Amino acid sequence: MKTLFGFLIFIGLSMGHAANAAITMGEAIDRAGQQRMLSQRIAQNYLLAAIQPGSEKGPDRMNRAISQFESNLAALEGFDRAASISPELIKVKALWVPYKTLSQQPVSREGAEKMLIQSDALLAQAHAYVGLLEGLSDSKKGELVNISGRQRMLSQRIAKNYLAYYYQIGGEERIKALYEDLAEYENVLGFLKESPLNTDVINTKLNKVQGQFAYASKGFDGDMTLKGDRLIYVITGTTDAMLKNMDDVTKLYAAL
Repeated sequence: MKTLFGFLIFIGLSMGHAANAAITMGEAIDRAGQQRMLSQRIAQNYLLAAIQPGSEKGPDRMNRAISQFESNLAALEGFDRAASISPELIKVKALWVPYKTLSQQPVSREGAEKMLIQSDALLAQAHAYVGLLEGLSDSKKGELVNISGRQRMLSQRIAKNYLAYYYQIGGEERIKALYEDLAEYENVLGFLKESPLNTDVINTKLNKVQGQFAYASKGFDGDMTLKGDRLIYVITGTTDAMLKNMDDVTKLYAAL
């Protein structure tokens, strides 16, 4: 019996180590970077629900974002190579718990204002954790995963700040932040396109993103004739397409 018990313990420990070993440093940086994006996507979904309360897709989008954040958090908590920076991940979790609770409450203008503040705080802490992970990787590829992953976040923060401006909360600082993000997005996209590590597939994806970004920018600059709900649909749809392509690019960098 003791031999069997010992064997079962050994199997359990082996499986635990295998689960932790299943995630690479590149994948860890990718997942941690996703947390930045998700902090903004959740706020964006909340604002969309406030502006367009009849949307049937809203609850599904919110639930998927919440589920993905928690799945990433669990994976990062089990990543042994980042044990030295676990206190920073604990800070992310401490901000996440009330943010999740707020995101699941009935939508209100007061709630939207709180979402803006809390989404900014969670983003800042998640970004700090990604930076520490990149430092542990000590790799140029790790830097590319981090930077391209930040582009995913920017696509969602751009949409979030536009919706806040449209909903008339957050003041003029939201429109200022929107144009700062647009400028950063364009600059970083140019930096990524010049990377000598890019494959043909990565370059093709980046070119698609560049076209999508140019199209979305027309809406922010008032060059589109669309207004109201139709303009919101185009901007959120285009930034989501940017997110998808940059997510593919980030995973391609992580796999290098």
